Amino acid sequence: MRGVFVFAGALALFGCVAVPGGDNALPAPLPKLSQQHAAPQLALLDSALADHFAELPEPTTCVAESDGRTSEALPPEGEKALMERHPRLAPFARCTLRDGNWVDAEAEEGAPNAAMVVELANFTCADEFSCTGWIRMVRGIEGMTTNRFGMEWGANGWVIAPAPVRIAE
Repeated sequence: MRGVFVFAGALALFGCVAVPGGDNALPAPLPKLSQQHAAPQLALLDSALADHFAELPEPTTCVAESDGRTSEALPPEGEKALMERHPRLAPFARCTLRDGNWVDAEAEEGAPNAAMVVELANFTCADEFSCTGWIRMVRGIEGMTTNRFGMEWGANGWVIAPAPVRIAE
């Protein structure tokens, strides 16, 4: 009788982790970057990209840091870590600002070339356990959404939540 329970338990376990598709099965996702205490910026970008790719399959998407005026590539190790977690993320060099709009510099002639840049702006940490930052989704001059997030380090990693800003009371 005990063998039946062991078999049923093993079957349930394999049923939870198996991915249909045989040899074409997807690899297991990499650990979230929110588990790395020393990289809160990457944790915030990782969270924003997960939401972005879950909702919007297009356009070409790159990630950048911004000082409010210009967008710059992340340090190579950070960009690489995000690209490993999000295979559809393109390197920043592929997104080019042309006539006020982000375009895919590698798009074939005549193909859609729209691009979006996910920017991390004004990222600051009050201490090693509490940070805030802005995520901007930029398509062009008029196509932008901006959200502020707060982050707290806890037992399970970085906890990220929207942090609205009060302009006036």
